[in-house]
Amino acid sequence: MTADQTPPKTYTVLLVEDNLTDAELAAHGLRNAGETPFHVEHVDQLEAALARLARGGIDVALIDLSLPDSWGIETFQAIRAAAPTVPIVILTGLDDEAIVLEMLHQGAQDYLLKHEVEPKLVARSLRFAIERQRTAELESCIEELAEAQTLLKKKNRRLKKLYRTAQVFVDNVSHEFRTPLTVIKEYASLVKDGVMGAVSDEQKQMLTVVEDRADDMNTMVDDMLDVSALRAGLLVVYRKNCQVADIVNHVRPALERKAAVKGVQLEFQLDPLVPTVFCDPEKAGRVLINLTTNAIKFCGQPGHVRFSCQPELHGGGVRLSVSDNGNGISPENQFAIFRRFKQLNDSIRSSTKGFGLGLSIAKDLVELNLGHISLESQVGRGSAFSFTLPPADVAEVLRRYLARIERTRHESSQILMIQADLDEKTSPVLADATDAFLSCLLRSADVLFRIGPERWLIVLPVPQSEFLAFRERIRKSFQAENRNRLGERLPDIRLEILGAWRVAGNRDEILNRLAATSQNREAVYV
Repeated sequence: MTADQTPPKTYTVLLVEDNLTDAELAAHGLRNAGETPFHVEHVDQLEAALARLARGGIDVALIDLSLPDSWGIETFQAIRAAAPTVPIVILTGLDDEAIVLEMLHQGAQDYLLKHEVEPKLVARSLRFAIERQRTAELESCIEELAEAQTLLKKKNRRLKKLYRTAQVFVDNVSHEFRTPLTVIKEYASLVKDGVMGAVSDEQKQMLTVVEDRADDMNTMVDDMLDVSALRAGLLVVYRKNCQVADIVNHVRPALERKAAVKGVQLEFQLDPLVPTVFCDPEKAGRVLINLTTNAIKFCGQPGHVRFSCQPELHGGGVRLSVSDNGNGISPENQFAIFRRFKQLNDSIRSSTKGFGLGLSIAKDLVELNLGHISLESQVGRGSAFSFTLPPADVAEVLRRYLARIERTRHESSQILMIQADLDEKTSPVLADATDAFLSCLLRSADVLFRIGPERWLIVLPVPQSEFLAFRERIRKSFQAENRNRLGERLPDIRLEILGAWRVAGNRDEILNRLAATSQNREAVYV
């Protein structure tokens, strides 16, 4: 045997034989039987054999049937019952064909007569017995695995059916909520505006409260939908270059109305020098709504809520803050407040209950926008919730994305970087439509950068082996989109792999690859 060869395994044989001469001959023959090393342990009674088997470590049993404390089939049956997975070879002087057939039927691997065999034949019989037992165990494992796989597939089908049922239920309930809420809000607005006749100032104030509460219910519906979509990994995230002022101005009227209903002073301070950000503006607006609504609910008397934004000190992004003059939050509750369905148990909060989803959803949406949410609060002095949005800089966004992948996924997580180009020059309208198509197609854990009028960079948290499945998913969706379009069809999309990496330890290489010019790659057409 050379130095790099693995030494052969030594098999432990339990030799059960009361005749000392026969035992010595059998043991000597096995130790010198050739290529398979045997370690022989000898006992001369059934009781001692059962005790040794109970300790384990026996690969095969070589037994005589005639022992001082047992005889015949009972000897085999006792050993078989004590160690059902240990192969048994019988070596005896008892020549009875009926006994032979019965014990082979009951599971003995072989039946040898002492006067008819030599040591090499015994050794070979033991080796074959061990291999046959292994084969039987392997076949049994394969059968069990096949049964388990069948059961797992059945359960998976059941779970998918239950999930689809639950998803449809949530969607239907949400739709059923939205329809009457829209009607309530529209009719309240018509009456308040005097369309149905003159109303007093007190009535207008009450109708404004109705509108405000309808908005609250709509927010709850949005929260339920987002929870469902987040858990399923189906929430669409449409990140793009945005102006913070546009995000704020979109939600500001509803927040000002809510503050007016509650008699709260709402102040907005926007730094005009904040940079352009890269985010899903609808998700960022939802976060702002949830945080400001929360502040309006729990501010002091008289209430004062202030929104502000300023450039981040590090990273080039923007920090948006919502502060109030409420009772504040104790340190122990600050760790729990972002948990789903968590509401603090005090008299003010218990009077303004919702589903307990607002801050949890806000945290999830901030992280989907590759930002971070934080809380600063002192009991008796109010609270300030802040969240960040990344700058419209591909390298910085990718840096934050990689950090999130490392933080939230397994250390062996991989990413696949793909470049997408339109196959032909096209109009800005169709290029924008393609951008929307790609954004809606990707999942919340993916990231899409528009790096040119007709060019995109796609980053997926998957190994390169998933590229074909991703291409096929785009192809099918692309065909369905063009079949259903009323106007001009979308232009063909060309995909090319820029690289695939394990994230851990390769951030610099990934960022360098992002900056490099792609050359000599074979494109794959959708």
